[in-house]
Parts: sequence; structure tokens; C-alpha cells
Amino acid sequence: MTDSRAKGARGEYLVRDMLRRHTQLEFERIPASGALHYLKGDIYVPHKHNIFCIEVKNYKDSHFNDKIFTSKSNEWMKWWSKICKQAHDGDQEPLLFFKYNRSKIFVATVRKPEVCKRYMYVNWVGAYVALAEDWLEQEKVVFTNGDKIYRPWEPDSEWELIDS
Repeated sequence: MTDSRAKGARGEYLVRDMLRRHTQLEFERIPASGALHYLKGDIYVPHKHNIFCIEVKNYKDSHFNDKIFTSKSNEWMKWWSKICKQAHDGDQEPLLFFKYNRSKIFVATVRKPEVCKRYMYVNWVGAYVALAEDWLEQEKVVFTNGDKIYRPWEPDSEWELIDS
């Protein structure tokens, strides 16, 4: 039997390494599995203002399937809803990377691909879904606003952007 936390961590490392390869940014897993009140999601670039709240899901079976049309308990819909709320709360954009056993990694975003032509649009939730490698290679996404960082530990500056 597979430990679900270990499987989740493996998925996060796969996405982290893929993001590092495509962006040359030092992505890391968020400490304490996103339990910090000022950092949500699974992966981020430390000491930078992150444009995206990034969630990673790695499961045995595909959850992006025909059940998104018929089931309110569909896991993919739950993941997308959760990351959208977390991103909204952190004034970020949601970005969901997901895969299942022996599949490639997929990405869901609110940004309509401008260059990448192979994607699906899930109209009722406003999500564009594509193969992550294709999306990263073709869209050339910017992940941070440079050296502006969050300093929530300083008095009266929770979520205030500071130039460093």
C-alpha cells in the first residue's frame, strides 16, 4: 500500500523540478504542507512575490474525466475550488498541477493559452487545462513579480509588498 503523503510529496517534487527546468527559478515546497497562515498551496519561489498559488495533486486514478459533468463530489472539482479560494485569499492566481499513475502532468489555469493550442476549457469553472510541459514551453509564463516579497512577520505589514 502506498503512503498518500509520500505519493503527494513525490508529485510536488516532480512539479517543482519541472518548474525549475522551465523557469530557472528556485521553486521549493511550502514548509508545513501549506499550513502557514501566510503561505498557501504546495510550491512557491521563496523571497519573491509569487503571482500564482500552486497546488499539486498526484493520485492513482484520473479525476479529470466525465464525472466533472455529473458529480458534485468529483475530486478534480474539489481541488479546483480549493485552490481558487486559496489564491483569492492570497491575492494570487490559481494554478493546479495534477497527474495520475503513469500519466503526464497536467495544469489547470484561469489564463487562456495564447500560444499553446492543445488545451480544454471547462466553461462553468473558468479553467483551461493543458499538458504542463507544453504549457510551460509555449506560454513562457512569468511566475513572480521580481524581488518584491511578502514580509508578514513585520508589524502592520501582513501581505504588504516591500521592495527589497
